[in-house]
Amino acid sequence: MASREELRRQELEKLSEWAQQYEEVKQRESKRPMLLKVFYSEDYKMLALKNVLFAIFWLFVGGAFALFLRTQAGLTSTGAPVIVSPQYYFQAMTNHVMDMIFGAVFSTVFAVSFYVIPALNGSRLIKWPKIANAGLWIATIGLFMMNLGGVQNQYLFTFLNPLKASPTWYIGYAVMVIGEWMEMASVLGTSFLGRIQGRLVPTAIGFIVMDMIMMALANISVFIDVIWSLLSPIGGIGLYIFGVPNAEVWKGLFWFADHPLVYFAPYTLTGAIIAIIPLYAKRPMYSVRFTRWLIPVLFVLGASVYVHHLVDDPWPLVLRDIFAQTSTALIAIPFAALWLLFFITLGDPRKLKWDVGLAFIFAAAVWNIIGGIQAEPTQPTPSVDPTVHNTLWLPSHFHIMLALYSVGGLLGVLYVVGPDLWGKKWYSERLGWLHFWGWQAGMGLLVTAFAIGGFYGAIRREVAWPAFYEVYYQLAMIGGWLAGFATIIFAYNLILTLLYGEKVKETDIPLWAVQTIALERLGMRREGYKEEEMPIALPADGMIKIITENNGGIRVAEKQREIEASGGKSMSSIKVNDSSLKKLEPNNLKK
Repeated sequence: MASREELRRQELEKLSEWAQQYEEVKQRESKRPMLLKVFYSEDYKMLALKNVLFAIFWLFVGGAFALFLRTQAGLTSTGAPVIVSPQYYFQAMTNHVMDMIFGAVFSTVFAVSFYVIPALNGSRLIKWPKIANAGLWIATIGLFMMNLGGVQNQYLFTFLNPLKASPTWYIGYAVMVIGEWMEMASVLGTSFLGRIQGRLVPTAIGFIVMDMIMMALANISVFIDVIWSLLSPIGGIGLYIFGVPNAEVWKGLFWFADHPLVYFAPYTLTGAIIAIIPLYAKRPMYSVRFTRWLIPVLFVLGASVYVHHLVDDPWPLVLRDIFAQTSTALIAIPFAALWLLFFITLGDPRKLKWDVGLAFIFAAAVWNIIGGIQAEPTQPTPSVDPTVHNTLWLPSHFHIMLALYSVGGLLGVLYVVGPDLWGKKWYSERLGWLHFWGWQAGMGLLVTAFAIGGFYGAIRREVAWPAFYEVYYQLAMIGGWLAGFATIIFAYNLILTLLYGEKVKETDIPLWAVQTIALERLGMRREGYKEEEMPIALPADGMIKIITENNGGIRVAEKQREIEASGGKSMSSIKVNDSSLKKLEPNNLKK
């Protein structure tokens, strides 16, 4: 068994090696003009920032489609084209779903992944950056093609064949999935690039890796569906290699991918929350070991819960009834355990130092619990699910889970790590709080109106309804516009931040990541983990000390240019004294 000094020496070697590689990345980046960086960047922060900006763009595009829907529905119950015609109403419904999930949410997940993983493992390196950048643009092009499907996209609001969309929708979907696979491959490669043999990865990275594997596998089935449809008479390109796909098989393949995608944001968000919450609590997660065990449990249940979408279809009994009920009901258990750990770790809310980031994350946890309580009595039950599944009760549920929990939580993450990501403090805390309360009030009003309307039988995916239900659509319209104005405030604050925000002190490793790893190692040590299996310790001041040779000895250089000036070279074997180790031990936490 290696001594603690030997382990620290190995850690220092690895950090030094990565630091020199990252210096090479920065040198190449400095030679690229900004326009070229838009299309290709190796720097992990730049790649994450591009994904953030793409996410905000799609948030506005998808939000615009949503406001078309909410305003049309809120102003008339007859379907008369006050804002949009019925055909465009359903086209906007399709585009809203695609843009919000695949544009806003997926881009934010990739942004968090490309930023959090290199920061927490200390490498600051991206594996296969060409694949990552190409994947971002390919997925974006595919999503644009889906939006350009025109009026035929109105038939996709049910996601069922033989109703067909435009050929550009099918082609765009396939192209988008290929782009997503490329980004997922780069994320997975990045996680392994920063891993040391025999050591556990930080818990947050474990959740992200699990998330990428689950979604990459799930995408296989929907890709088959899309190609199957495209090369059939409903594909619209004149290639009849296959007949019209069997509706039941097509639906099963579709939902195998498109319910796990509902967990794509929550699982990466969970990893980010686990990294951030100890910083506010000033202590490790209540149980690191139990938290890590949630990773395989959520993987299995998240990939199988899709079966409740087939609850009224002629599928085998073990799938349709038993498995659908079991998996859908069981997934509440690990989420309940997660939030129990969350609240225990945070402790008394009155003693916390509240800011906008923590408020968004805390509210996301509360909304997930509300959404779970709302769903569990209905979705797993075959006698109830077919009744409520086509009412506004369901849009209420998935807007809670996607808009208030997933998007809200990811916004909280951006408020916390954003200053390090773009190098500037948020311009206005007041604008941040306006964004928070506007988003919570607006989306909260929308989901409440949908839930009550659905309870009274309001049918979803319709353009006209009895006047009795109009009040619920009017309340949803008000809530939608309130959330929309809150989003504009967020964008305005971000622009002011990028232009005029106060610069933050730059460190090699973000200090939030240093403190997260220090707290996780502390928790693991308390729970009996061996020193040699813990994640690598990061330097307390966030600055990497690069090891070099000097006349047969060694020294620690503070800056890369100092090494170059002295003609030093990286060592594969070094000896470090105790004082060097103490400086590198991340035990000084921000008070």
